[in-house]
Amino acid sequence: REFLARYDQFLIKDGRLEFKTDNRDLFDFALEELEPAGWKAEAVTRDLHHDEKLCAGNIMTEYEEKFSAQGNPIYKYIIYR
Repeated sequence: REFLARYDQFLIKDGRLEFKTDNRDLFDFALEELEPAGWKAEAVTRDLHHDEKLCAGNIMTEYEEKFSAQGNPIYKYIIYR
């Protein structure tokens, strides 16, 4: 919750925050923190590279390429206040 609160300092009104990770436990924890922190999920996927809508325009990070090549799913959400 404290981490999400930091975005209040610079996220523009009606702005969106995108988060992606290969770590399922971290992703599940982050999702659980949304509602108590006052955020809402606009989109959620537990397998980004097989989600046509959320994968459109995706820019892969070095780690994302590495873990995807190993067959690990990439988790992603887009949230807003």
